[in-house]
Amino acid sequence: MVYLLFNPAAGRGRARSALGAARHLLGDAGLDHTLLCTESPGHATRLVEALPGDARVLVLGGDGTVHEAALACLGSERTLGLLPAGSGDDFAFALGIGRYDLAAAVATVRRGRVRMVDSGLVNGVPFINAVGVGFDADITLQMQHVPQLIKGRAAYLWALLATLARHRCLPLTVDIDGRRVFSGPSLLVSTHNGPRVGGSFYFAPEASVEDGLFDVIIAGSIGRLGALAILPQVMKGRHLGHPQVFPFRGRRVKLRWGIPRPAHLEGELMAATSEFDLEIRPRSLRVFA
Repeated sequence: MVYLLFNPAAGRGRARSALGAARHLLGDAGLDHTLLCTESPGHATRLVEALPGDARVLVLGGDGTVHEAALACLGSERTLGLLPAGSGDDFAFALGIGRYDLAAAVATVRRGRVRMVDSGLVNGVPFINAVGVGFDADITLQMQHVPQLIKGRAAYLWALLATLARHRCLPLTVDIDGRRVFSGPSLLVSTHNGPRVGGSFYFAPEASVEDGLFDVIIAGSIGRLGALAILPQVMKGRHLGHPQVFPFRGRRVKLRWGIPRPAHLEGELMAATSEFDLEIRPRSLRVFA
């Protein structure tokens, strides 16, 4: 028996349209399942917490639903499986699970191979893929103010331009494993367990969820035009050679900004603060992959 956790709002309706096919594929694979539907933010965590301690939980949804389900699986014997149906599906990408191939995702679960992968904490809050502070988090904040009539990539472009209009590189210090690695004005810091965020942005193309390390990408003093110019390179993972991009690896990361700043965690916003303390939690999550 497996539990199919379904978020009908994921992927702007993509998960809803995939539900029938997913249940059919599970049946063909001999995987009897119980369907659990989320109804509100945070509901996925509560649903999984109520399951047996060794439950096999398959998420039909996006990164937000996966994050909520993972909160109830971290440090337990519950095993998480991904049937990607969101807007980004970045954690699935980190596990090598294709976002448009449900049959392959179900086959991964049927084979039953379990991997132990890393997770992280930021100011005591668990995460599984990435945390960003700075320009990218400011775009996420602006997405909340996009007019309702603007959808898809046009909505992202609107938020990007609104963020550029207020663009500032702010004072930052970064310590990794007790060593000061950066001090100066910064566009953003992106701390990664997996390589990709936003479905398109390969901030940390060499990141691994199994190496016990964060990949930390610091963008220094980059102006408006520079930020626009580097985005296409980030989408190809070719930005690490830029003179104002500084990659590091480590287990503990301390960010100290000159003023409070919001952060995005798995695409969701965290309250603004000037201090972010991050630590890796090696081999803390069981996944089918």
